Amino acid sequence: MGRERFSLQQGMVAAQISISLVLLVGALLFVRSFRNLLTVNPGMRASGITVAFLGFWQSALQPERWGPYEEELLDEIRAVPGVRSAAISTRVPLLPGSWEHGVTVGAREGTSKFTWVSPDYFQTMEIPIFRGRGFSRDDAASSRRVAIVNDTFVRQFLSGDPVGQTLRTLKEPDYPSTQYEIVGVIPDTRYNDLRSETPAMTFAPVSQFPAPGPWGWVMIRSDMPPAAIASAVKKTLAEEHPDVLTEFSDLQEQIRDGLMAERLMAMLSGFFGFLAVLLATVGLYGVISYVGQMRSNEIGIRIALGATRGTVIGIILRQTLRLLAVGIVAGLAFALAGARGAGSLLYGLRPNDPLTFAGATALLSMVALFASLVPAYRASRTNPVVALRCE
Repeated sequence: MGRERFSLQQGMVAAQISISLVLLVGALLFVRSFRNLLTVNPGMRASGITVAFLGFWQSALQPERWGPYEEELLDEIRAVPGVRSAAISTRVPLLPGSWEHGVTVGAREGTSKFTWVSPDYFQTMEIPIFRGRGFSRDDAASSRRVAIVNDTFVRQFLSGDPVGQTLRTLKEPDYPSTQYEIVGVIPDTRYNDLRSETPAMTFAPVSQFPAPGPWGWVMIRSDMPPAAIASAVKKTLAEEHPDVLTEFSDLQEQIRDGLMAERLMAMLSGFFGFLAVLLATVGLYGVISYVGQMRSNEIGIRIALGATRGTVIGIILRQTLRLLAVGIVAGLAFALAGARGAGSLLYGLRPNDPLTFAGATALLSMVALFASLVPAYRASRTNPVVALRCE
């Protein structure tokens, strides 16, 4: 009866080790995936950028004055102490949302994301222009239409030198078919999140935006804390333009908020992984202690015949290694199957990432061996006289 109970305990501990390894692999995969998202290079500056939403629909301005008025507000924001640069954009990068138009380039047709920006946008966001030029104040509403595209756009639609070539947008409500001359190229940047592949992107001067409204976003770069620069800008605008509504947000904080699901998954998997390892450690400690008690007479005889403490500890640890081997083999099989199912949730990692599996196995093995040292050391101190007398 005692041996059957012991075998059941061994089976339960092996199962605990197996489950612990599965959860530990999952925890490491999600934690590393979340870390990859936090450290991914979006191709632009995210820290130190404050996003200001300006609404001036309460003013009595005529529609033809909306664009110039927004430029006036931008100039006043630039003059605020602590503002290094500022630019208008029709959408905030790296946040959910999409602005897309159909385009034709020669015989090729497709779609491209569109954003209209003021001349200082690329400087503010620290996006280099490695071919051609950026926008200037000369790119006015009455000027020829110009555009800056990204590398992906060039690969999808163009051949040869892209600067000087043209693209045409398809007609849509409020957006007439328009021909743009490409005057510059930028490297690929992330569009509306950190996970997605970069789409073809086109930027045009905000002064040539075909459907302006009494609102706009301003990207503000500053070395001051976001709350401080927001307060300073809000105060300046309120004094001169009390009818302008303002809202401010920190771009980097908004990006992190967009990773809430990934952060929650990493935290939950980490918690359950830790809990599973703890339970496996406690179970293994109990089983190895029981092994020491069951084999106390054998250990007493071995010590009486001259066995060293190291020999006795080795006997007990071999029992641990057998349980570990069974649990790890089963755990690796289940972990591989589970990781394949969670592959779509990972970023920058393969579901069968060898470093993660090796790290989880090594960590669990070290914890298990450490948990076995105390009962093994206790068994090595068995008094052979007492052990044989009990027998």
